[in-house]
Amino acid sequence: MKILFDYQAFEMQRFGGVSRSYAELISHLQNEESVDCIIGIKESDNVHLKECQLASNVKPLHDIHKRWFEGKKLFKGQRTLTRRIMHVAGHENDGLNINQEYCIRLLKRQQFDVFEPTFFDSYFLPYLNGKPFVLTVHDMIPELIGENELQSKQKKLLCPLAAHIHVPSENTKKDLIDIFNIPPEKITVTPHGAPIPPPTRYHSLCSFPYLLYVGERRAYKNFNPFIEECAIIIQRHPELRIVCTGRPFEKDEQRVIASLGLSEHVIQRYATEQEMQALYQNAIVFIYPSAHEGFGMPILESFVCGCPVMLNNASCFPEVGGDAAIYFDINHRGDLADHFEAFLLASEQDKEDQIARGWERVQLFSWEESAKKLSHVYQAILA
Repeated sequence: MKILFDYQAFEMQRFGGVSRSYAELISHLQNEESVDCIIGIKESDNVHLKECQLASNVKPLHDIHKRWFEGKKLFKGQRTLTRRIMHVAGHENDGLNINQEYCIRLLKRQQFDVFEPTFFDSYFLPYLNGKPFVLTVHDMIPELIGENELQSKQKKLLCPLAAHIHVPSENTKKDLIDIFNIPPEKITVTPHGAPIPPPTRYHSLCSFPYLLYVGERRAYKNFNPFIEECAIIIQRHPELRIVCTGRPFEKDEQRVIASLGLSEHVIQRYATEQEMQALYQNAIVFIYPSAHEGFGMPILESFVCGCPVMLNNASCFPEVGGDAAIYFDINHRGDLADHFEAFLLASEQDKEDQIARGWERVQLFSWEESAKKLSHVYQAILA
């Protein structure tokens, strides 16, 4: 059984949740009996392809990609959209179409059983020639918050045409059914797997006690309400700091932080994978205030690092965190701060028990098991 995956996620992201999940699934599918995976890609700088040893025949991204996208803030699918624009403008041979052209050649050869696009560009539809395709829907955030109309339009086109759809959580499955009216029997939940635990206990990167915030800070991530809650926490505990990983703060964010008197208490920093493990291991708590997520990989990252977790009681968080997390309502002023205060006052045994529950929880999530479920989906389609 040959499964052909395309290039989209690995061209769109240098690193990130979408491409990481595909790299992990493909690498574990290769261990399944009678499954042969092919990736239709020639050029990519994606780090997860390299980590999962899937990039042996992949060259670094062409210089024109780097020149065109360097320094730009990208939304999901922007590389695909830009490639279309360049094509319409008559720049077919400028390097922006190398991966798509290669994938189309593979599609035309028809030497595969199931095709899986790794994002929502519908370029492949004319070349399937009757072969089925399986689609991953990582989340329904664009539809829930009214953002990225192009992605939503493409997704809405492809979902009914797919032979099957897999999603990372029951919550995303419910959203897909509610918003696109997709039949439940057409959707399989394949949760993300847990990351590998750190090989050692790292020294803290910070000389102060801190709360940890990870990742993007767009509107649905609830960063501003989170910072407002942190102002209450810092007022009670001025020795604490807030460490935020990811991109530098924008001017609007800096103004919000300054208006709350937190300029000296909120720190932004980039972090390598090892540095992220050190940050998790030494944080007082990891806090995830987002309103919508497809899965929430930082939850599992925290669990394997022995970091206590506090989650907004929304989206897929209870499904992933189970009884190993502390839940708050980010829409209720003071609720996060009060739950944090209760956590600080808890006994050391209670804190150790929560960390132990996190470790037990993470055992439920396996890339091997998700790859097996996906292999069964392919087999059922071809039966």
